[in-house]
Amino acid sequence: MLLALLAGTLCVVNSSYSQRISFSTWTGSDDIIITSVMASPTLDFNQKQAIIVQNSPAISINLNDVGAIAFAIEAPENFDLTVEVDAPTVLSLDSDPTKTIPFQIKMAYNNQRAVDENSGKANAIELPTGFYNVTFPVNRRASGAPGPPPTPLSGSETRIKAKAFVYLYGELGPIGTIPAGNYTGTINLNVFFNSYD
Repeated sequence: MLLALLAGTLCVVNSSYSQRISFSTWTGSDDIIITSVMASPTLDFNQKQAIIVQNSPAISINLNDVGAIAFAIEAPENFDLTVEVDAPTVLSLDSDPTKTIPFQIKMAYNNQRAVDENSGKANAIELPTGFYNVTFPVNRRASGAPGPPPTPLSGSETRIKAKAFVYLYGELGPIGTIPAGNYTGTINLNVFFNSYD
């Protein structure tokens, strides 16, 4: 599933162009389902600053901002998931990849049985800047060591599923002296069961 995100609009000499960040999702199992909770997810830095111009400071979309992107991850209870985010450190001009705008992705997750993505933001665990991989149980354990591993399925049995949320947001800039145009990048979101091998 490929999701396009609008990162902002850069204005130079009365011309405006968009910055696009594409999302790609992958799961290591048919038992894991990743869905964007927005019909058309858009990381839109123009919600924070209407016009983005040359030589302007960085623009941030924070976890609690409306513009933060949320993905719901449905997976069998009692399993640990690993979530990896692979993101560029810059968005590159389509016509000249040497022209760039700094970009930093940030990430948080909630595995505390949040009712929806908005209520999940209140108790979300933000990863420190520079950390893009995390392993967590689909549902947070109350305390103590994990229980025994789930029993293997037989016949037509299905496992009870639970839902966790992953949030992506970040910072664009500072914007330097760069030409107007389409600046793009791709973010890969990978989710799989952790085997602890």
